[in-house]
Amino acid sequence: MLPAGGAAAALWATQRLLPLKKGGEFARGLERGRKAALALFEKLRADARFATVFAPELDIVVFAPKSASVSEASVLSRRIFEAAARRDLHLAVADLPIQFWKENLGAIRRDRETITCLRSVLMKPEHFDWVDRIWDLLSSSADEILCARD
Repeated sequence: MLPAGGAAAALWATQRLLPLKKGGEFARGLERGRKAALALFEKLRADARFATVFAPELDIVVFAPKSASVSEASVLSRRIFEAAARRDLHLAVADLPIQFWKENLGAIRRDRETITCLRSVLMKPEHFDWVDRIWDLLSSSADEILCARD
């Protein structure tokens, strides 16, 4: 935790190093992170194993495995999270209200009010170059978990 004023000082120092200007280094880094997030989002959206919430506005992609119910999808999300970690792919989990998902849940039975989903934050500019590798690791992790339940 930063001391009082620490966040402001950190922001000031960051902006001195990477000024906020259109087309500047900081802007280019944000742009590459968003491109990486959009590329991963498109892979997820095209894959029948996953449901997505919305297209990323910046560098965060939110998704969950499709299953018979929200509670099952939540369990599977945590298992995929663990399988990905074993492959050195570090995701995050988040519990979101199912209202965020609207029609994106499709036929998944809504048996609870929140769904545990997976998050990938592609905030480094080099993540754009790693999207295919990230996808391979995620896909292998999903295969391990989803094939084991069949």
